[in-house]
Amino acid sequence: MAASAHDGDAGSDRDLVEIGRVGRAHALRGEVVVHLSSDVPDRLAPGVRVRVDGRDTEVVGVREHQGRPLVRFAHVGDRSAAEALRGAAVEAAPLGPDDLDVYLAAELVGAAVVTADGAALGTVTALVPMPAVAGYDLLEVTRSDGGTWLLPAADELVTVEEDADGGVARLVAHDLPEGLVDAGGAEGAG
Repeated sequence: MAASAHDGDAGSDRDLVEIGRVGRAHALRGEVVVHLSSDVPDRLAPGVRVRVDGRDTEVVGVREHQGRPLVRFAHVGDRSAAEALRGAAVEAAPLGPDDLDVYLAAELVGAAVVTADGAALGTVTALVPMPAVAGYDLLEVTRSDGGTWLLPAADELVTVEEDADGGVARLVAHDLPEGLVDAGGAEGAG
């Protein structure tokens, strides 16, 4: 992971991505449960700069409790301050494509989905989380006729094509199992 993702300010408002949401307070020292929406390791490691509830701060401690990270932020010193953050977004500077092998849900929603030969299959409208044991999440894809279907976000089925800035340009679906795309098939095919 690049050092720039951890150093300096959390980033400008337009550069930040949501990496999780604050859950309940834990104990008396200001720790909070954070429900992560990023599966990138070390997004909440000690020393990482983030923005919580509109305020730039630093992660000063992280430990796991019952399968969830308990996080201490530099500006939160007690349970009352921690409770006030419940539901707040935890935002951080986005990582560049060289920094990770995964994409955040926010980067995929809105992306076009096409076949290898360029036929439109729809647009990603949501991410459907799956249990970790599945090894992938599902992408809800909406066709132009309003119908939806679910695409496993698995490396063997989806390739991400990036634009010149390293953002998601589109998703290319290949070797899809028969019946995965419902009877409507590719857009304009029916």
